[in-house]
Order: sequence, then C-alpha cells, then structure tokens
Amino acid sequence: MRKLFLFLSIILFIACSQQPIPTPTPEPVVEEILYEQVVDNGKIYSSKDFFDVGFNEYKEYNVSKLTGSTEAWYGYWGPDEDNVKYYELRFYPDHSTAVFDGTAFAEDDTGEEAKLDRKETMWRVGLPDRKRAGSLALDGEKPSSTVLRRIAKYGEFVIFNNVVILCEGEDIKESFKNCDNLIEIIK
Repeated sequence: MRKLFLFLSIILFIACSQQPIPTPTPEPVVEEILYEQVVDNGKIYSSKDFFDVGFNEYKEYNVSKLTGSTEAWYGYWGPDEDNVKYYELRFYPDHSTAVFDGTAFAEDDTGEEAKLDRKETMWRVGLPDRKRAGSLALDGEKPSSTVLRRIAKYGEFVIFNNVVILCEGEDIKESFKNCDNLIEIIK
C-alpha cells in the first residue's frame, strides 16, 4: 500500500509539475494586393479620355522641360466628393517614351525620397503642387514641439500605357490603390 501511495504521489507530482504545451494560434490571413507599376494594353490615351470619365483638371503645366512629354495636368478625381484624391497626369506619345523618359522624372517627384527643393528637382514646374504639409517631432522633444515640413503629396506613380500618373497617398500602398482606382474608370 505504501508503494502504491508513493507511486501515485510521484505520478501526481510529475503530472502537476509539467507545463502545458501551448496550442499555436494561427496567424491571421492578410490579403496582400499586388499592383502593377507599368501597364501597357496597347492603347494611347489623351487628356480628353480622363476628362470624359470625371477627372477634374485644375491646371495644365508647361512641359517644355519635361523630356518627351506632350502634356501634363494637375487635377483631382474621386468616386464621390468625400473621397477625392489629387493626381498629376503626364502624357507621352507612346508607352516606350513614357517608360524611357518619364520614369526618372516620376521617381524624382514621388515617395519619401522625392526632391521637393527647387535646386534638387529635375522638373520645377508644378513643384508646389507636389508638396503637402507634414509634421515632424524633433528627437527628444515633447510632442508639442513639432515642426512643419514639406513632404511629397504623391507616394508613388504608375505608368499606364502612354501616361505617367502620380498618385496622392500617405504611402506606396495607398498611392497604388488610388492609381488603380483612377485606371479602372479609364479602362
């Protein structure tokens, strides 16, 4: 009986001292939407194509120093008046010219590394329209000690056939989404 009691005590001690094995929680599935930055379906678009589907032109830019471009527009579009976003449309005679001549200018004007100073940018025309105000907290400073600085309005760009489209957005993902929304109404 004593051996039985000792045996049961040891088993009970071992069973109680082991840590439970955690059951792994499956990671939530996040649907990643991939956007194409360069799209060519063989069609040549004009500014009229965009205006006809509701793109509102704010101003036309002088393109004499925008290599290869035939016209450029600053304007806005949205599915409704509460969801309006700003865009810059740069038109080229064909897709290959848009890619070859337009890419460097678009890269210069979009994203976190955008050149927003007159002395640094490749194309000065419309530069004020490509900026928006942002705030920056100084290291070690109180949150109330922020400085306003200029940041790029356009997070990214898409080359859609013969058009380079700079799209408003806080980041690349939002900008691609806004570009895609505009392109969908053109298709």
